[in-house]
Amino acid sequence: MKDKLLVSIVVPMYNAEKFIAKCLEHLVHQTYKNLEIIIVDDGSKDNSVSICKKYAKDDKRIKIISQKNGGPSVASNTGLANATGDLVHIHDHDDFVNLDFYEKMVNVAELTNADILCGEVNQPEYNFPRFNSIEICVSMKDKILKTRANKFNPAWRYVYKKSFLNKNHLLFEPGIFGAQDLFFTKSAIVLAETVATVPGAVYNVVDTETALGKSRSLIKERTASPALIKAQEKMQKLFLDKGATEYMNIPETPFKIEEFKVFNLTIAKKTILPNKIRYYLFGINVGTKRIIY
Repeated sequence: MKDKLLVSIVVPMYNAEKFIAKCLEHLVHQTYKNLEIIIVDDGSKDNSVSICKKYAKDDKRIKIISQKNGGPSVASNTGLANATGDLVHIHDHDDFVNLDFYEKMVNVAELTNADILCGEVNQPEYNFPRFNSIEICVSMKDKILKTRANKFNPAWRYVYKKSFLNKNHLLFEPGIFGAQDLFFTKSAIVLAETVATVPGAVYNVVDTETALGKSRSLIKERTASPALIKAQEKMQKLFLDKGATEYMNIPETPFKIEEFKVFNLTIAKKTILPNKIRYYLFGINVGTKRIIY
């Protein structure tokens, strides 16, 4: 296959010395070679940059940008500003993609010319959808519900056409920590003319405590900031203007609900959803079991 489209991979990084080597191994050995790997070092204090420099020495596709710690939104925006590819992917520093991830993404990009490509996610504790075929979603309902963008919002789920991001001035909201992806991805889905599903393009999530540059307590504190409130108001207005509010607010629909009642009072409940079962006792979620097909 002739590699035509250039894919820019933006990797915001902070103190990632335990994870960045595996992340880069899966990038430099992709079956699709026409890649631009932009690592944005957000003021790391560990050995992350040294590890990246070793990879960059052997692979000229890797570019390292170092900046003062500003958080995930600022780091992602720096990467987007320096991306020169036809397509852009935001990639967390502690995750990895299957080796044919970008080959599958580019194949569908060339076939559909979609603004956004939606891949699959390997994270067992969450119910990310799998796709049986390539689908081109045009209506607001299909764009949101077939990708389940009303529920799952990490930026790394998607590969974006760079011209689409530029045209709509889509950037991450500075000053928001812990929820920054939500505003970027939901707005992108709503604004896109077409969203295509990509079966078999798998992104693997590694759960860690390494939120980019900030502790969990600081993230929790800052999510109540004026910046968050302003971003929420802006996004809700966009949903209203584009007719997306109804679909974004649709909850997950269970296949089946089983209840145990005493004197018409629900004591226990089992809710069967795609790929998982949730258990409730007196209305409280007491556990979730993942279904492996």
